[in-house]
Amino acid sequence: MIELCNQLSQIRSLFFSPAFFLWVSRQTEEEIPLECITRKILGLRDGYSKAYTKDGEIKKDLSRLELSYGNPQTIDECFLLPETDHVIVRFSLQVAAYLQELHSCSDANVRRVLSGFVVACQKIGVFQEVARRYLLNILMGRWLWMNQRTRTTEISLTDLDDDQVYCLTDVRTRRRTSDMTGFEESYKKLIDRFVLALTDDQQYWDILVEAKLKFRPFAEIFPSQAFTESDQDRSKIYATFPLSEMEQLIFNSHKVGAAIHCIDDWFPDADTWIRVSAFGADRQRGTAQRHPETGYDVYSIMRQADEFTDLINSGQKISPETMGKITFLIAMLICGGMRQPGEE
Repeated sequence: MIELCNQLSQIRSLFFSPAFFLWVSRQTEEEIPLECITRKILGLRDGYSKAYTKDGEIKKDLSRLELSYGNPQTIDECFLLPETDHVIVRFSLQVAAYLQELHSCSDANVRRVLSGFVVACQKIGVFQEVARRYLLNILMGRWLWMNQRTRTTEISLTDLDDDQVYCLTDVRTRRRTSDMTGFEESYKKLIDRFVLALTDDQQYWDILVEAKLKFRPFAEIFPSQAFTESDQDRSKIYATFPLSEMEQLIFNSHKVGAAIHCIDDWFPDADTWIRVSAFGADRQRGTAQRHPETGYDVYSIMRQADEFTDLINSGQKISPETMGKITFLIAMLICGGMRQPGEE
């Protein structure tokens, strides 16, 4: 078992661009940047704090009239124009091998152990499994977030090495079962290329990903929502990218990455994939699936890297639980970040 050192950080291996929203005209087939509108609405005063104290008591002198008042808000909205045929959402990704060498490490033994661990994992298919999950999230459109409820979804991946396009049609019907029927050969080729980019620092991989989405007429679109400050006029602000005189709606790069990094089900009693993170942050359920008490957090597992390497190199059978820890640690190294003890 190793002890983590005072300086320990890893550069991430996946570099996402923002995802840009465009709508395509039915008449001209022109791709036009999608914009939002800002409007004032009269909402309801139905927040908990309007009627209750922090202790759960009903506020004194609270009148029925007060709770009937409106709550004026200024928000961003986006609805498709009548002439929209479909929507395009497009982003790029570079996969690069930064796992072989730590960005900073103040202990030569820790550097040696973690580098040896990465090399050992290449022998037992760990990178293939991680790449398979990343690609599945890309091709099944997990990164579209609330825009997945379409009439039809088609996702294409362009390998910029040779400009070959891999297209998965009818994603909507494939999504529930991750059905790759008719696409298996292309999928395996993409996995192999992904793995090569993760393990060979001279073989980085650039790809372009595009979703073609057909919605009902006048459908609402949901890009990234920006955080608002309390003194801002708008209570809901969409993320945009400036284009001369317009503001094009986007998913910011962090939101794209957050969805594609949802590949972790290597913790006890997992029934879904969550985003790879040090403590298994599960915002949907309001918990940390990898709380330090479980021994499944990244710091507990990273300390066992030398033991995992010896086990892999011994050729012994690896239990599913241990393989899950090994694969999770590789996924965390792919994500990068600072891992030293002490205050952030």
